[in-house]
Amino acid sequence: MRTIREMLGNDEKIWVYLKNEDTRKEFARMAAAEGFHFGEIPFESWAFGYVVAVHSNGDMGHLPLFIWCSSFAADADNCPRKVDFNLYLNNKHDHCCNTSHFKELRSIGTAI
Repeated sequence: MRTIREMLGNDEKIWVYLKNEDTRKEFARMAAAEGFHFGEIPFESWAFGYVVAVHSNGDMGHLPLFIWCSSFAADADNCPRKVDFNLYLNNKHDHCCNTSHFKELRSIGTAI
């Protein structure tokens, strides 16, 4: 089975897209087993949104959706590698995110 450490590779930091609740639970289980931590919060209290920053030193943190979505703009530079964790878990060779997975709601002018 693939690991989060393998996914991180030689990168200092990656951003990970967590598609749904099942994916978030599996990510949390694997992260805890591999020694990653979410600040001082105990594992039982971990709660993830859709995007998490994972650092090589074991730190993890929430990434705001605004930053995530903005990182797909043509002029966005120096962003960490972005991984679709669901694709990674399913052994897809190309598991990098090329789109944010969020659509703009033009009628109310906000992104989700």
